[in-house]
Amino acid sequence: MTKVIMDCDPGIDDAIALTVLLAHPEAADLIGVTTVGGNVKLDYVTANAKKLLTFLGSNAELASGQATPLVKEIETAGEIHGKTGMDGYDFPENSEDYPLASDNAVTFMYDRISKCDEKVSIVATAPLTNVALLLKTFPDVKSNIEHIYIMGGSTLQGNITTAAEFNAYVDPEAMDIVFNSGVPITLSGLNLTENKAYLKMDEINNIKNLGKAGVMANAILDFYSSAELEKGMTKIPIHDACAVLSLIAPELFTKSTNYSMDVSLTNDQFRGMTYPDRRVYAEVKNNIKVLEDVDREAFVKYLFDSIASYDK
Repeated sequence: MTKVIMDCDPGIDDAIALTVLLAHPEAADLIGVTTVGGNVKLDYVTANAKKLLTFLGSNAELASGQATPLVKEIETAGEIHGKTGMDGYDFPENSEDYPLASDNAVTFMYDRISKCDEKVSIVATAPLTNVALLLKTFPDVKSNIEHIYIMGGSTLQGNITTAAEFNAYVDPEAMDIVFNSGVPITLSGLNLTENKAYLKMDEINNIKNLGKAGVMANAILDFYSSAELEKGMTKIPIHDACAVLSLIAPELFTKSTNYSMDVSLTNDQFRGMTYPDRRVYAEVKNNIKVLEDVDREAFVKYLFDSIASYDK
């Protein structure tokens, strides 16, 4: 079992990722959840984390974090996730009562990681602002971090721009800090998630038959998919679940390559673009494990089994 902190911005695919993570206490001991401004603003994502933790029966500690990126103003994705970030399902009214252990995610993470008697892994499914500040403010914490599993970036296409994936675009300075921290990293980027790790519409429809968590997942994914369908997509990527699964079920991923990765910090159309050094004599600045393929049938089954487990 691995000790885990999940840094997230729920967000519909974050919700699915957290649902999957909490379904597997035999593989991951979730010792903390931290929130950061991203898909929507910080107050919404923190409220959404409270709703999810209450609904899923968790008692993991929750801390809110940075509201804005390190340098630029925040850009959100409410047009995809809805005004609140998790539109589509009515969570119980008592969800807002879930306690907040801290309003400083950086010091919260440092305290929990540095005092843990074993190394802790971080699953990061949001802009990397909290994680970057942790590593820069408390560099000694690196010795007690086992691994960082990131959903972000891409070796191919972007989504918020032609060049950049959303999490990388929102805070590329933070991603650059994390990439070059020396901590082992596994990256689930758009090259994997958009092309391989998706659900079809009939699969989303069938999720509602998987019990209470399935009804919730179907409701929020219906909202999520409606925005994607308007853009012409018929396969709905479940991006953030890949970061969780790369920790708890790495056997699902059938191909990966280690690259030295750069992040563009320019203020033009390439801001947030992530790119591997593919040269024969690459300049090795860092060593990022980039996931490139997944057994989609096994991926979907794992999601479904995890969601169904809440009614067992």
